[in-house]
Amino acid sequence: MSSSGGRRALRFLHTSDVHLGAYDHSGNERSVRRRQEMHDTFEAVVDLTLQFEVDFMIIAGDFFDNARVREDTMEFAAEQVRRVPGPVVLLPGNHDHVGPGSVYDRLDLTHMAPNLILMRDPDGETVTLPELSVELWGRSHLDADFSPFGDAPLRGDADWHIGIGHGHFLHPQSGTHSSYHIYEEHLAVLDHDYIALGHWEQQTRVAAGDNTVAAYSGAPDGLAGKTGGAVLLVYLEPHGGVRLESHPVQEHRDFLHHDDLPLLDGQPNA
Repeated sequence: MSSSGGRRALRFLHTSDVHLGAYDHSGNERSVRRRQEMHDTFEAVVDLTLQFEVDFMIIAGDFFDNARVREDTMEFAAEQVRRVPGPVVLLPGNHDHVGPGSVYDRLDLTHMAPNLILMRDPDGETVTLPELSVELWGRSHLDADFSPFGDAPLRGDADWHIGIGHGHFLHPQSGTHSSYHIYEEHLAVLDHDYIALGHWEQQTRVAAGDNTVAAYSGAPDGLAGKTGGAVLLVYLEPHGGVRLESHPVQEHRDFLHHDDLPLLDGQPNA
């Protein structure tokens, strides 16, 4: 997609909390079934990237459920990532952290899937997609003492700026969570176009200042076994707007627009 008189229009898919491998090590009938369902779900997510011809894809943490997932699960993940028609930017979360014994130390997924970009720096790093004039910044999980966006760098020179974070958004009246705190003031100061969040299984927009859209993609298939999850298709409009569509992973279901997503903007989360 291109545009005259403005920035290049782009679209990408935002997902998180895929949790591949959550049922790898139990042989009971339910676990075998759920493992296959989660594989089928991620394959369907990748099918959506092909259907909508996305420019790139973001996975905002917990791609794998733990560091002990089976090797064939990792091979399946790489096989699916290779199918995406563009770069796949993966930020590890708390389940697939980058500390000692990380799942990402076992196989070189970036070799197996050359379009995969793995953000491994716990101090934060910038990924540039120069052909799209996109910069993405994220900080990978290392331990529980972790602030996804504290002291994150401000906007750079690219046309589009996207932050990626995995943690709990805390609004003024919320109770405290144990760790991984994300605050509106941390997001607003960045002046990013979009903040791709992971860690919550429910799709939710959150407050991020006047100029930034921030949202949790939700899980495509929650660990509780609730099927029919969804992903976010994010449209970066030529003159600076950001539009979201929530697409169920199951086929032939209606999608929700940006304004239909639940918004957490300073009120307690029900």
